[in-house]
Amino acid sequence: MTITCIAAWAVALLLLPIVILLWATESREQRARRWRAAGWTQQAIADRLGCSRTTVRRLLA
Repeated sequence: MTITCIAAWAVALLLLPIVILLWATESREQRARRWRAAGWTQQAIADRLGCSRTTVRRLLA
């Protein structure tokens, strides 16, 4: 293994807990806004979150 490969693995292993923490603490509103920005429909977001389309519309307002 080269030093570059070892360094890449070390960085990945150090960043993984941070990424998981950010994902776990993201609110429904933040997820809905991120998915909407990615082009998802309100109905697709509602299906993914397990709520109604009306709730998604309120989250995005």
